[in-house]
Amino acid sequence: MPNLVVTLDFEEFPPEHTCRGANRSPAIRVEGILPNIKSLAVLATTSPEEGPSRVAWVFWNLPAVPLIPEGFTADKVVETPVRAVQGTNDFGTIGYRGPCPEAGKTEAYLFRVYALDLDLGLEPGATWEELVRAMEGSMNQTGEVIVFATG
Repeated sequence: MPNLVVTLDFEEFPPEHTCRGANRSPAIRVEGILPNIKSLAVLATTSPEEGPSRVAWVFWNLPAVPLIPEGFTADKVVETPVRAVQGTNDFGTIGYRGPCPEAGKTEAYLFRVYALDLDLGLEPGATWEELVRAMEGSMNQTGEVIVFATG
C-alpha cells in the first residue's frame, strides 16, 4: 500500500499552536488517501531533548479528508469543524496538547496519521494504547511528519 503524505503548514510551531499561545490544534494535510478508506486516526507524540516521549493527541473516526482542519475543542466527541472522537493524552487531558519546551530547549512533535477501512467502535476518552489495539487489522496506510518547537 502507498504511504500517506502528511504535512503541516509550518516546520516550526507558531505560538498559537503551543502552550504559550492558544494551544490550538494545527491543520494537517493528508495526500494519497486510497478510495477504500473510511476514516483517519491521528497520534501526536512529543520528543523532548531529554526524557521519554509522550502522547500529546489521540484522535480517531475523522472523515477521510485531505485536510484535517485546525482548532478542535477539548471534547471527547467533536462535531465541528468535522466530526471526530478524541482520547486521553499522556498529560491526562482530552484533545490536543501543544508543545511546551523549556526556554532554550527544543521539542519535536511527530504527527502520525492512520488510514482505516472502518470507523472504530472505541469509547471516547480512550488511551493511545487502546487506539492502537482497536486499529489492528484495519490500518491500510500511514504517514507522518515531524515539526519542532523552541522554548
